[in-house]
Amino acid sequence: MARIEYKNADGQILSGVTTILGNNLAWNKGALIGWAYNQGKAGRPLRDQAALDIGTITHKWVEADIKGKKFEMPDIVPEMKEKIENSFMGYLEWKDQTKFELIQSELSLVSEQFKFGGTIDIIGKISSQPAIIDIKTSDAIYIDHKCQVAAYKMLFNENYPEKPITMVYILKLGKKDGGFSHHYLPDLTKEWKVFLLLLELEKFRKDLA
Repeated sequence: MARIEYKNADGQILSGVTTILGNNLAWNKGALIGWAYNQGKAGRPLRDQAALDIGTITHKWVEADIKGKKFEMPDIVPEMKEKIENSFMGYLEWKDQTKFELIQSELSLVSEQFKFGGTIDIIGKISSQPAIIDIKTSDAIYIDHKCQVAAYKMLFNENYPEKPITMVYILKLGKKDGGFSHHYLPDLTKEWKVFLLLLELEKFRKDLA
């Protein structure tokens, strides 16, 4: 996807949500460094291509289904295909149970109040209620994931105060096992506060560069 440039009404270029998180939140880096060290010590590659492919392909399939697009399964080994199909079936069960309906996808917005931008991947109806839905290819839900959707929620509600969204979901697609799980996040108050601190750090980072 092409990089999106966010500008406010004054023409000021603003940082996006994922850029702000990527530049300033390092809470998970310690575990990642330890994992990379153990991988190298054991003579294993840093990237498990099979795991990446399972998660990446499943992500594309789920996203295509949500957005009503066609998806063609690539030529892969049967074991990988089975895990991908199992994960997708888990998503379909969730979709059926929640009566999911797509409202809009890839909605780019700017916060004039807080001066940042972001692109919300999916806005849909869950049990007839509007919700922000984010898909993550990951083996766990991390703090940066929660901070990201917290920022999206506030971004949407600033721009559409007459129809605020209260429901936020993360759909997790396992990298290795082809697992699927859905996570409802009813309270993102603390995550929003963390994001505001990161936004302040991003402004300092730009000033000091």
